[in-house]
Amino acid sequence: MDITTVNDRHLYQGRVVVQDPADPSRQIELPRRVVRFGPAGWLTVIAALTGDAEIELYPIGRVLAVTDLREAGVPGHDPGAGG
Repeated sequence: MDITTVNDRHLYQGRVVVQDPADPSRQIELPRRVVRFGPAGWLTVIAALTGDAEIELYPIGRVLAVTDLREAGVPGHDPGAGG
């Protein structure tokens, strides 16, 4: 499934730090991830923009940091084309 079928095409690449669901006192760092802020109350995270990549959703309450953001390119999508 393509991440843009779940969310709109406003994607970023960056570093994500989330609370470990198995042990809330621990953190999990996810470097170089493609992220989308949404759906409401969630952060959508994917490792790469490939057809077989797994899409993960993290509730905002477990997201500790999102840093080093820059716009991610979507194959076949021109971010300057108004879309």
